[in-house]
Amino acid sequence: MELRAARAAARRRVSAYTTTVTMAGLALLVLAAPAAARVAGRDPEPVLLLAALVLAAELMPLELGRPGTRDSTTMSQPFAFALVLGWGTPAGVVALGACSALADLLGGKAARKVLFNSAQLAIALGAAGMAYSLAGGHPDHARVSLPAFAAAALAFFVVNNLLVEAVLVLARGTPALGRVRQGVGVRAWVSAMLLGMAPVVTVIAETSLGLVPILGLPTAAVYLACRGAIQADRRRARAEAEAEQAQASAAEQARLVEGEQALIRQLQESDRLKRDLLATVSHELKTPLTVILGTLGTLSRRGAALEPAERREFVDMAIRQGTRLKELIEQLLLAARFEQTGREPAEHPLVDAAALARDALAAARVAHPGRELVLIAREVLPVRAAPEAVLQVLGNLLDNAAKYSPDHGPVRLEATRYGPLAVLAVEDTGPGVPPADRERIFERFTQLDSGATRRAGGVGLGLYIARQLAIAQDGELIVCDPPLGGHGARFELRLPLTPIAPSPNPVAYAASSR
Repeated sequence: MELRAARAAARRRVSAYTTTVTMAGLALLVLAAPAAARVAGRDPEPVLLLAALVLAAELMPLELGRPGTRDSTTMSQPFAFALVLGWGTPAGVVALGACSALADLLGGKAARKVLFNSAQLAIALGAAGMAYSLAGGHPDHARVSLPAFAAAALAFFVVNNLLVEAVLVLARGTPALGRVRQGVGVRAWVSAMLLGMAPVVTVIAETSLGLVPILGLPTAAVYLACRGAIQADRRRARAEAEAEQAQASAAEQARLVEGEQALIRQLQESDRLKRDLLATVSHELKTPLTVILGTLGTLSRRGAALEPAERREFVDMAIRQGTRLKELIEQLLLAARFEQTGREPAEHPLVDAAALARDALAAARVAHPGRELVLIAREVLPVRAAPEAVLQVLGNLLDNAAKYSPDHGPVRLEATRYGPLAVLAVEDTGPGVPPADRERIFERFTQLDSGATRRAGGVGLGLYIARQLAIAQDGELIVCDPPLGGHGARFELRLPLTPIAPSPNPVAYAASSR
């Protein structure tokens, strides 16, 4: 509907414009007719001869061939201009307007277009005659004034082209300046060659009509030159269009190739992750299963011959490996849930982050009895977070610190306030994390010590899950250098503090799970 309305509006604009130009041009022709008749009666032979040449030239149009148009010009311009220079503007206006209308009628054009073309040429030639007179030119002079002629030629070229271009601008909505500049060079060159003959034609017609036939040779030469220029411009436009099409095709091809290469890289990376996942998961799941099956087989075969302490040791070994297997499976399930939902569903009660740090450290002391674990927590840190999620993050960080630190290296957990944040930091004395890998370690199935010789087990999901849990609490998990440039790594869980209004009653915090 909008396109149809826009087209209807464009048609109304064009109709109003062409009607206005037609009425103005026809009025000019009517006003010029008496003066033209007097000139023809006073000097009939050259006037009628030049008028006949105008008609003959109008019957042989030169197609300009600009893209998307049916533009044309004719060889009538020098003969009509000669009438203006030698016998006055009315003679030239009437001759060009009448001959243009007759040629268009013989060419089968619609009456509306016939009238518009005739009026447009009459207005353009009338403007040229006015410019000639204002610049000091006069048809009674024996010699043509060159400055006046140049002003008249320029006026004719500008007015004629603006009247034509305005139709296309109104019809297609093309910006006027850009549309007028299309092909302006060849149009100016053709007009210059045609109008440049006008003084010669004027001098010959005023001197002797018998010399008029010799105008055939220069006219033919100018005609061929104009046609050559038009054809060259047409070939240039075609070449530019083909070049633009080739560039667009090449750009599209490059975009498709780039997209295909990106897809191939993505598929290759996906295949690599699948291979690494299968290898890691199979290895990590196979190890506890092998231990569990081995201990159960030993108990089944030799249970009666074992001492109670030995049986208890085998049972504890199976329990430890079963717990490890359960944790690996839970990590895989939790990672899959993050991939599907993008966020761990959890409530956000008000909790004390410092108290959660103490609970996490107590659990780590049980899991790592021989490790030196240090807690620094001097104040209450109120945050809104799921206590189980915070404990899981801190437990993962403390386990990693214990695994990768030297046997007697201490592990420190610090709970402090930093501006509007509660910072729970775990520091170790291990090898640290290279700066280039500090984001990569939070990706799925990523292990810096991957390979058969790595010290700690796992499938590379712990830090990925820890960061997702931190994000789910509206916080973040990052890795940075330890303070004072020491050895090891420092992982910081940053959670936004919750402002607590002063109250005589103690703040109630949600209890942790440990």
